[in-house]
Amino acid sequence: MSAYSVITNRHLRAGPVVPRHIEAGDAVAMLTDRQFHVCGDDVLHALPYVDRYAGGAFVTGVYAPKRVARLRLEHPSLPLIVEPRALSSYRATAEEPFRIDIAPGELFQPSLDAALDLQVFGGGSDLAITPTGQIDTGDTAAVRAALDQANKLDRTDTLFALVLEAGWLSEEHLVKFIRAVIDRSRHPVLLTFVSSGNPIESTKRIKAYRSIFRETTGTVLAYRTDMAGFDARALGAISSAIGAYPSARRMNHIGRSGTSSDPTDLAPHELIADMLRFVRSKEMRRHWFAEAEPFACFCAVCRGGDIDRLHHSSADRAEGHMHNVVEIARLHAGTVGLNRAELAKYWSTLVTGALEAYEQLEAHIGARLGRPKDLQVWAEGIA
Repeated sequence: MSAYSVITNRHLRAGPVVPRHIEAGDAVAMLTDRQFHVCGDDVLHALPYVDRYAGGAFVTGVYAPKRVARLRLEHPSLPLIVEPRALSSYRATAEEPFRIDIAPGELFQPSLDAALDLQVFGGGSDLAITPTGQIDTGDTAAVRAALDQANKLDRTDTLFALVLEAGWLSEEHLVKFIRAVIDRSRHPVLLTFVSSGNPIESTKRIKAYRSIFRETTGTVLAYRTDMAGFDARALGAISSAIGAYPSARRMNHIGRSGTSSDPTDLAPHELIADMLRFVRSKEMRRHWFAEAEPFACFCAVCRGGDIDRLHHSSADRAEGHMHNVVEIARLHAGTVGLNRAELAKYWSTLVTGALEAYEQLEAHIGARLGRPKDLQVWAEGIA
């Protein structure tokens, strides 16, 4: 099932639409078999394109609670989870791994348990997330302190956020430590990495990232990631949360928004689902279709428009991001209801189909294209 002319991933299929309620208070049940999207300002426009029964959204930013309150009535079947500000604005230490704010008028800092209650009952989040700060590479003491405090919580609605600098993926002993922490966690682990660019862009880090999901015995969510989220699910992650734009596919360093260094460059990174790749429309215009006709996209956003048409305005950029939401949902639809073994097999066939789609595009444009490192690693096999 393809949304494109010219290329098709012959293995990509649709899935069943199964109505389900929001499993309030049960993090594992709510995450299972859903594809989550990471949304910032785009949440006001993205939710109509999220699968209403097999999707959900993590909402980020200062105004996240207000936006969730506004959108909940319009989207009653979608889980909406507020990302704590600590994940993007606080550095964890062994003494204070969490940032717990004191509300206006309060004299004392609330307990961690009370702070999580405030997220759910005061902030409208469908799940609570520990307000863990970003953890420097190798700071195992801060990780242990966060884990010990989180494990004392007697709750089923909570995610233990593990926000690690990307350098953790560069050392095998640190990767092994991450797996051990996930194994010991009483709560599902929301795992994300901090970087100014793609935190898993090297072959070494891709393999290290994969090993976490493949070898842990704990429950883990691949958070703020890209197509690696689908790979993580095939390897054992309970779910993944993918952003429609680059800075939502990683955790940005404290004090950095993650926006482009050139604010006038409005070309969006667009997901070509059949190729399992995000690619900038500007790259398509300059390299893929410099001497060939662009292929058309028939998704609910593009409606038959050329895939490389979005490049010169804020509206174009926003439209490209909505295209990505639709494409992520389309990829997920074929995985609904699959068990672990079936999901691994299906992902393997999608990777094969993506490599075939590259060949189809090469035949169309009359030029050879390189293959992304992650696709090459995935092609080596799921196990």
